[in-house]
Amino acid sequence: MYLTGGRAEGADHHHDGARNEAPPIADGPAVFGTNVCFTGHSARWNGAPAFLEHRAAPTGALGRRYLITLEQFADVHAQENRIQPGGLEFPDNILDLAPGHRQTVIDGAYGAIVALDPVDGHPTLTFTAPTPPERRPPAPPSASYLATILHGLREVHDLDDAVIVEWVGRSPGVRPNWSSAALHQLLDTALNEITST
Repeated sequence: MYLTGGRAEGADHHHDGARNEAPPIADGPAVFGTNVCFTGHSARWNGAPAFLEHRAAPTGALGRRYLITLEQFADVHAQENRIQPGGLEFPDNILDLAPGHRQTVIDGAYGAIVALDPVDGHPTLTFTAPTPPERRPPAPPSASYLATILHGLREVHDLDDAVIVEWVGRSPGVRPNWSSAALHQLLDTALNEITST
């Protein structure tokens, strides 16, 4: 949706898409060196959105990576911060950011860029809140948002559903609001059959 435009299943928002709508060159699994927490409220998803915590964690969190251009990434980042594609420019040195370090580029919910370990020689970036999201009260994500995450992880990680549920289920906001049984049910249900409530 971020590249081609449109609305994700369960989301109450239409994305404009990137200036370059070419699909990702590749995608695959990722493991972050920090945990994920859910906090605040997203009107798009009717629940708490996910953020990478600022503190390092020995186990980290599962993720998904896409090989796209820096311009496409800028447009994805813009849309997550309610900025029109093309309305956000990164500092010239953004690709020099060392793995594990952050740089705040805008004052937005996801205003900080985080550098991860390179993959196959490619710089790897993601984004999170400029201030530590783990300092904010955890809140539950909606069923549709959580299902989108679970299904996406299943697509790229060669892991049993029980392992994915265990990883996601320990995230603040998911825990203690979602049981393992409820997470398994989300994985067993098609995304277009899950509501955002």
